[in-house]
Amino acid sequence: MESVADDLIVKLVDYLINRAIELDASDIHLEFEPDYLRVRYRLDGVLQDQAPVKVHQMNQVVSRLKVLARLDLAERRIPQDGKFRHISGSGQIDLRVSTFPGVIGEKMVLRILDQKHHNISLDRLGLAVDLYQKFLNLIQRSHGFILVTGPTGSGKTTTLYAALKQLHAPDKNIITLEDPVEYYLTGITQGQIYPKAGFSFAKGIRALLRQDPDVAMIGEIRDPESARIAIEAALTGHVVFSTLHTNDAASAVVRLMEMGIEPFLINAAVSGIMAQRLVRKLCESCKQLSSVSASELDWLADQSCKIQQLFRPVGCDDCHQTGYRGRVGVFELLELTDDLRALINQQPRLPEICQQAQRDGTTSFRIDALAKLRAGLTSLEEVVALLRS
Repeated sequence: MESVADDLIVKLVDYLINRAIELDASDIHLEFEPDYLRVRYRLDGVLQDQAPVKVHQMNQVVSRLKVLARLDLAERRIPQDGKFRHISGSGQIDLRVSTFPGVIGEKMVLRILDQKHHNISLDRLGLAVDLYQKFLNLIQRSHGFILVTGPTGSGKTTTLYAALKQLHAPDKNIITLEDPVEYYLTGITQGQIYPKAGFSFAKGIRALLRQDPDVAMIGEIRDPESARIAIEAALTGHVVFSTLHTNDAASAVVRLMEMGIEPFLINAAVSGIMAQRLVRKLCESCKQLSSVSASELDWLADQSCKIQQLFRPVGCDDCHQTGYRGRVGVFELLELTDDLRALINQQPRLPEICQQAQRDGTTSFRIDALAKLRAGLTSLEEVVALLRS
């Protein structure tokens, strides 16, 4: 009987994972409730409830996933992290597993690392034609520090990988330093930090620079030391990519100054800063065009936007009744003009940087989001939520 029960649990876990992959979910959330295991998938950035796991199976499901991820089955008091590979109809899929102790039971989150979602070219990210050309010009320079900013889950890694793929060529040595390496890029050397062994970002960057790179990607600027080393690398003839967690492009300049990076170093090294968010795309199978209400017209007028009709979400089998299918990036690109560099030398506050960027013609989140609204790519609700965040 035990073997039959074990087989049922194996099949149930496989179903939970395969169904999430089928729906293009990015994460699986498993949360203990008194009478069941709550199952939620993150679809297009939004958590959605699925059929729960029955109470008599929930411990076995979590134990099965712990075994796959090589976690300690007996340890429930501290968080654990692991990883395993799953074979599905889509091929080999890596899953990163994280547990967190809760009062009722451990919460478990599985991040689905599906290569196809990051196997994307730069021209398919959703960049407007002018932004695409400006960003392409930045990354094709012989040296410079290029930052991609945004909150967690905003697609920064996808943008960086797309840029590296664009630059990949037989005559270029491209090396990355990541935590962790989530997706593998053919022909590019990818390194992963290992703090327990003393292999930190700061040490890794120094070692990376001894490998004669033409292009380097540092997963994240986390402290003043790594920021300074990355900037010094850009000043010595390398193209350096990295990320920061800031809400917009202008805030990245302020963050670097707060880290103790002198204005003259920022001006000399930084080529540009791309900030991005993700909004849900309207389902092409069911979106409908309708008139704009009076209150919507007022809001759009406040945004200097005149639209009489908008596409709206409806819901169908293709989008699992959500009205949305997939996501698209909303971007702003801050280039360091001569006027902006002169301002940075004065160690300005954030509003002053934003004002100068506007005078320089920087395409803001607002402008890019409204353009995608006009094009029928996303809904008014998504744009309003983005601009309020």
